[in-house]
Amino acid sequence: MKKAMIFIAILVSTAVYAQNDPSGIWEGKLNINSMTLRIVFHIDKTEAGNYKATMDSPDQNAKGIPCSNVIFNNDSLIIESKLAGLILKSHFENKESLKAVIVQGGNSIPLDLKHVLKETVQNRPQTPKPPFNYNVDSVEYDNADKTVHLGATLTYPKTGGPFAVAVMITGSGLQDRDETIFEHRPFAVIADHLTKNGMAILRVDDRTKGKSKGEVVHATSADFANDVMTSIQYLLTRKEIDKNKIGVIGHSEGGFIAPMIYTKWPQLAFIISLAGTGVSGADILLKQQTDVSKPVLSRDAYKSFYSLTKQTLLTIHDFALENDSVILEKSKTVFSNWKASSNDTILTQLNLKMAAPELYVNKQVKPELQPWFKYFIATEPDQFWSKVKCPVLVLNGEKDIQVYAEQNTTAIVASLKKARNKYVSIKIFPGLNHLFQHCTKCTVNEYGELEETFSIETLDVMNNWLQQNIIKK
Repeated sequence: MKKAMIFIAILVSTAVYAQNDPSGIWEGKLNINSMTLRIVFHIDKTEAGNYKATMDSPDQNAKGIPCSNVIFNNDSLIIESKLAGLILKSHFENKESLKAVIVQGGNSIPLDLKHVLKETVQNRPQTPKPPFNYNVDSVEYDNADKTVHLGATLTYPKTGGPFAVAVMITGSGLQDRDETIFEHRPFAVIADHLTKNGMAILRVDDRTKGKSKGEVVHATSADFANDVMTSIQYLLTRKEIDKNKIGVIGHSEGGFIAPMIYTKWPQLAFIISLAGTGVSGADILLKQQTDVSKPVLSRDAYKSFYSLTKQTLLTIHDFALENDSVILEKSKTVFSNWKASSNDTILTQLNLKMAAPELYVNKQVKPELQPWFKYFIATEPDQFWSKVKCPVLVLNGEKDIQVYAEQNTTAIVASLKKARNKYVSIKIFPGLNHLFQHCTKCTVNEYGELEETFSIETLDVMNNWLQQNIIKK
């Protein structure tokens, strides 16, 4: 799953020698949870002699984040945003570089900033560029009670029709209609390829992204499924669309949402799951959270950490319908019992020897009780996949370390067998990661380093399957 921290506010303080001028563009790379995110500060001097600033996190498609207060005095530069709590403390190594530390949520992260003439632009050769040889409509529409407003792009061939259509469903985290990440635009690439081959594609901004609006703090995948239904209702009003050939293409969380749509609207013509989940979020997170530690822990420490993580996630999974206070108390008990049964060597390796139950649940459990996370952890996709009877194409990358291919494809197929679905195709692509890129290191951090956005062979498999099972049928 592609969870990346979006910076919504900044408090920056930098130590600067008087002869140095902070004006200009400052760019660096921030390492967070095995990911490298580019951070860019734009600092300008006003006519009054003061300074103003904005910040970009281009790999997360977050640009122009306003900074509310900028003070430069002697050896100190402070840039503050009212929106959040992020502090950068730095000093000039020379006129072209700043040595810095970002402090956020009690964590300190090193950040070296370089003075650059212009912001680095990543090479993304697959990103479609106009003019297009198909129709491109920018559209907006509301759900039934007007609480959600969605902005989208509908592409469809210039001649022929009505056309089979797919609604694209983004992965976890709030995404724009192109599912932009690390300046890759995979949904734009998919839409371009399939539209050139006779499909219509609707790709939609998630709530609060692009042209879309809607409540997100309490929203879960079930709410986002309702947004997909709103998009389907919109497509039913378009004369260019074949009403009997409306399907969905979901990536990651979108592949989890896809079978929900069928249970809401059994007229759904097809599903393509791109790295979609077949097991609960508890199972997904158990592998994500423990696999990364396996190479750096002793065998006994890893087994102990795995046991603690599993028990914690299962507590959330099993008691999701209870009040959060109940889950937190049960999690404290889990931690206390685990710690009492663990020796000092293991506790020292895991940096938990001095940790109290309250500290553990505050850092580990409370963040996972946010509505979206809690729903993801607790929900079994089988309840949806086991009802799907329309044609399904299940695609995964063998090197995916976010949604593990074998674990999830096996579960999806088992669920579809319960539905007696005879129209199922599965393919695991060797050498591809979660974004369906050919990878070398096959880490999350590598996503942005690769120029390829989406593998040609995956595009061809999708197109060929759609031609045979939907378009020409």
